[in-house]
Amino acid sequence: MSVDGSTVAAVVVTHDSENFLPELIASIQGQTRPPDEVIVIDDHSSDATVALARKSGWRVEKATSPATDITTRIAQNFTQGLRAARDFNIVILSDHDDYWLPDRVDHQARQLHAHPGAWMLASGARIMGSEQTLRDTFPVPGDWEEMSPRRQLRYALRHSLATGGASAVRPRDLLDPANKATPIPAGWLHDRWWSLAATARGALVIDHHPVIEYRVQPDQQVGLAVGRQGSRIPKIRRSDARRAREVARLLM
Repeated sequence: MSVDGSTVAAVVVTHDSENFLPELIASIQGQTRPPDEVIVIDDHSSDATVALARKSGWRVEKATSPATDITTRIAQNFTQGLRAARDFNIVILSDHDDYWLPDRVDHQARQLHAHPGAWMLASGARIMGSEQTLRDTFPVPGDWEEMSPRRQLRYALRHSLATGGASAVRPRDLLDPANKATPIPAGWLHDRWWSLAATARGALVIDHHPVIEYRVQPDQQVGLAVGRQGSRIPKIRRSDARRAREVARLLM
């Protein structure tokens, strides 16, 4: 627990992650303020992932999602992690192949402390081995903070604003049934849905400070290397935008 009284857990979803975990483990152990607990939701790894996580003192739970499509499955795995960490004030989300910059926990805890009404903090990232940053791919208008909630939501419906690996959330707010952020509808990624839910309530904070080095791989199942993330200013397809508007009505 920090001097401001907040407790912080990290939630990592893994699957056959032994090639990446040593770097992630080292970066978490090297934090200026380590998380109070690291919770791993392991999706049936067949390699040394679970052994590496447990050797590091991390808590490991077996993924329980029955979903067959990867998008829904990942979202449900992170939701399981959020429920496992619900007693913490802050949950830092992490992909298994990211590298945390040394001040990540301290920075994100301070940012959320400064924004007590926030459900989600969407921080920045450096793209590993590149001059590119996360904001090059997930751009945000310069006047975001001055925009009306309606304009913010309109923009968020057409543009991704956050990636889970660089985000931190307040679990109790996202898990509160009254806030309609969980359960996540089938076919939606956790970061996309939670950022929309938070934007709809004026509870999303955009943070440009980089907190991770984000790894882009050609075999990624979701993320920057997949689908519509290749252009400099990616937009959600029109069909997705229409669907998002329909779902946004349920959030309001």
